[in-house]
Amino acid sequence: MPIYMVLSLLAGFAFAALGIAQEEKPKPAPLPVYEVLRARAPLRIDGKLDEEAWAKASPIDNFVNNLDGSPSTYKTGARILYDDKFLYFAFRCVDSNIWATMLHRDQHLWEEEVVEVFLKADPRQNSYIELEVNPLGTMIDIFLLDVRKPLHYESWNSENLRWAVRVDGTVDGKEGDKEWTCEIALPMEDIVPAPNIPPKPGDRWRLNLYRVEKLPTRANLAWSPTFKDDFHIPEMFGQIIFSSSQVP
Repeated sequence: MPIYMVLSLLAGFAFAALGIAQEEKPKPAPLPVYEVLRARAPLRIDGKLDEEAWAKASPIDNFVNNLDGSPSTYKTGARILYDDKFLYFAFRCVDSNIWATMLHRDQHLWEEEVVEVFLKADPRQNSYIELEVNPLGTMIDIFLLDVRKPLHYESWNSENLRWAVRVDGTVDGKEGDKEWTCEIALPMEDIVPAPNIPPKPGDRWRLNLYRVEKLPTRANLAWSPTFKDDFHIPEMFGQIIFSSSQVP
């Protein structure tokens, strides 16, 4: 067989193999979407999560490892509600050795155990809000003008932001704990980039929820994984859609 025919056949096999490889490459999972129901009455922010409204809000139970999207052994749940004045968040973190030490607002809470909210109310703008709460009830609230470009931490504090935690156990990192829960009420008046305040039914905002775990092993968990060792990837945030329906 002439050499040019051999080369042609080999090239054909190579392109065919490449085509098969491209076809077999897994497609990225779609970003998660959550429908936010309207609360019938203002929620009591005490960290208990015992109000009927939370029981009837849709659960987010699929927190995964942020780096690769794999399931996590750290069970984490969240729920979201809203009314004209607040956007409400609830977290439940199962944890046998809860740990945190920071007690002052705007400390670098992400260095310890914490839950986090990243909210980008207008996808057309670069700004977003970051909230973090640790098991000791310490808060850091950050307004970022762009990715990793925050206003100085102490220069922006939400005046009417409310939050609370409840701990079933201790916060010393020793074994024997059960879980800790957290509630956050973010004032709508602070979400200045949003096209509508309060949001209208059908409005879509970008959002991500995270949990940082340190003991017994380090874990970064996410509702919508960024697939990088970085939470500040807005294009990977999930989406929330505001509903006209109230919680039953």
